[in-house]
Parts: sequence; structure tokens; C-alpha cells
Amino acid sequence: MQVKLVLAIVLCGPFIHASGQSVKPLNIGDTLTNTEFTYYINDQKHTGSLPDKNGKLTILDFWATWCTSCIKALPKVEALQHEMGEKVQFILVNAKRTKDDSLKTRNFFVKWKERYGTTLNLPSIEQDTLFGSLFPHHVVPHYVWIDGNGKVVATTSAEQLTAANINSVLEKEQTEITMKKDQDRSRPLFTNNDLPRSRLLSYRLFLKGGFDGLPSGNRLHQAGDTLYGRGITNMPLKDMYLTILREIYPHFKENRIVLEVKDPSKWKEPAAEHERDIWYKENMYSLELILPVQQAPLLYDEMLQELNRSSGFIGNIECRNIPCFVLTRTGKSNQLKSRGGETKIRLFYVDHAYLENAPLQYLIGRLNNCPAIAIPVVDETGIDFPVDMDFPEGFSDREKIARQLRQYRLALEKTERELEVFVIKGQE
Repeated sequence: MQVKLVLAIVLCGPFIHASGQSVKPLNIGDTLTNTEFTYYINDQKHTGSLPDKNGKLTILDFWATWCTSCIKALPKVEALQHEMGEKVQFILVNAKRTKDDSLKTRNFFVKWKERYGTTLNLPSIEQDTLFGSLFPHHVVPHYVWIDGNGKVVATTSAEQLTAANINSVLEKEQTEITMKKDQDRSRPLFTNNDLPRSRLLSYRLFLKGGFDGLPSGNRLHQAGDTLYGRGITNMPLKDMYLTILREIYPHFKENRIVLEVKDPSKWKEPAAEHERDIWYKENMYSLELILPVQQAPLLYDEMLQELNRSSGFIGNIECRNIPCFVLTRTGKSNQLKSRGGETKIRLFYVDHAYLENAPLQYLIGRLNNCPAIAIPVVDETGIDFPVDMDFPEGFSDREKIARQLRQYRLALEKTERELEVFVIKGQE
């Protein structure tokens, strides 16, 4: 990580628990007093308490059914539980504020068994309000490590869940576990309460390397309906360029990005899963820009300039003669013209994609978001009337797409055209 920041996070409280009792948030080094809770394993209800009566290390795994990173880490958690046996106990904690109810979490476990053929045999706390108040956090997954005496020894991301780290905690050895420090989404990145926000005129930060306390997503700063600041966090550089380009050029597609860089591996995540954690750590970026409200219309142009100025790469729109597919008419088709009615655009449906009484441009947009085609698609049909089209075989295979287009007397022809593309070049 090229930018090194030392942060102190102070958790102020207390919180009021649903029971009406005051709950003081705990920091690393604090001790959890005897706390009882209810959990489920395979729909069977049990009661437990922390600290663990047998002196186990307990790791609370805060997760949500909509969190892909949480779900991705569950096989690792399950494998560690099996490997470490009685030394450690993982407990899944699904907080009420995630908007998951008991039905959602239990359906998740049913689908897990259907997918993997085995039950996820980990204790699961549903609709939690207590542990979320004791251990406040903004980003899931979030792991809280509590030793057998109730001492909070770590708060981490999934990357720190290793047998070596668990053993070092159990043996009370010096450990190099990296702590997860969540960032308040409402504040400018890496700032604290000392910042006089009412006097902040502008702010910008560009960080290379993944950061555990941030989600992969967006942070917005608004005054009413006016967006004057945005943060894009933990995102590969290509995706960051694309996010900004789509704001400046609303119909811009990823297949119009041309990379002219020495090491393309930095721009595409590896196929092997075991290599991805390292890749993400080295090739994620976070960018935040806040402008004076009166300069809000310049926000995305300024963000693009910041990438070009600081990333080590330069990206610009150019006209290039490049390979593409041209959608053309091969004859007249009475099936194509819409019969009228409500406009329905369902081209991303998996089971049965279709268009009803809609402009053909939506089909062009779908074809330009289709991995099976990959290169740009240009409309040269001349069709300017609403259409009805069915695609029961979907868009996963180019031959199937071509077959479905033929029934409407349409064809994709591979050729070259001079098109606007966004070219990214290395500065070196």
C-alpha cells in the first residue's frame, strides 16, 4: 500500500440495547463480562454464554445474506472450525440492522445444503442487537476475537482468519494480525471528529491497495439533491475508470476500453481463487473527491483528472478503427414490430429474456453487456419503431444469440468501424 496512515478510532457510547439496558461498546483489550445469547444449529434452538465456559477462543463472524464477501469466506470459516476443533468456536452473527429476517437466514442455510450437499454446522445468531452494539462496525464481514477470559484480542477481516494466527492467539505469542478499522461512511475518508466539516471547502484522497475497513462500493456527499462529493472505495482501477466514465458518458460500455499497458495482469483479477486475496490487496484503489457545492457539475471530470494525474496511467477518449459487430437487417419481419401495450424491458432475465413495445436501443445495450460477444456492437438496422422480441435461450452463447436474431431477420456481422473508445496508457 503506497499510502500509510495511522488511525485512532474512538467508539463513543453507550448504546441502548433493545432490552432498555445501556450497552457500552468494547474496544480491543476490553473484557466482555458474562453475556448470554440464543443461537441455532440446524433449526434447533440453544443457549450459550460468553466468555466460553471451557476457555475456548471465540470468533464472532458478523455477516449478511446479501454480502458476497461474507458468503465467500464461509467455507474458509467452516474449514478452520474443523481443523482447530475444540480450540476455537466460530459463531455466525446476523444483525437485525442488516435487514435480514429469520426466514432469509434460514432459507440461506437451506440453499447452502442444496448447493454443497452438506449442512453448514456453525452456531448462528439471528436478529442480533446485542453483539452489534457491543462491537459496532460499518462493514461486513467483520470478525471479533474473544479469548477464554473474555478479553477482546482482535477485530479483523477474513484475510486474517488463518490457523497460524489462531494458534498465536491461543499460545499468547506476539502476533502480527492486522486489525480491521472501519471507516464512518458519513465522513470524508480517514478523517475524525477533529475535522471542522462545516469549514471544509474541498477534499481529495487517492489510495492504492485494499483497505479492510472499507466496502467495495460508493460513498456519496449531497446537499439536498446536489451531489458534490463521491468516494469510490476498494475497487480495481479499470472498474473505477468505468464507473466515472459512465457518469460522464451515460451509454459508455466496458467493451470500449482499450488497454495499452505493459502489465495487463494488474487490470484483471486472476482466475485462481487462492491468488485473488493477494491481487485485491495490491490492485484495489480508493478515491474520494469533495468539491464546493457550487462546483458540483465538475465532480466527475475532476475525478477523472485525479486518476490520470495520480494513478500512473492516462486515459482519454479517442476515435479508433476497431473490430466490432454490426447489427443489420437481412429482410423484412412482421414479427419485429411491436403490437403495442406496456413497455417491458426484461433482457437481463435468466429464464426468459424479452422486450415488449420498446426501442431497439435496449437490445443494443444488452448485446454490449454480453461476455459472449465481448467486442462493441453497433446498430445499423435503421429501425426507429418500438419492437417486441423474445430471447428464450438468453445471451450466454453467441451461436444461440445469432439463432434467435435470425427469426427477426437480423444478423451480427463482424467487421471494423471507427468508434469512440477510451484508451488507457501507462505513463512509463
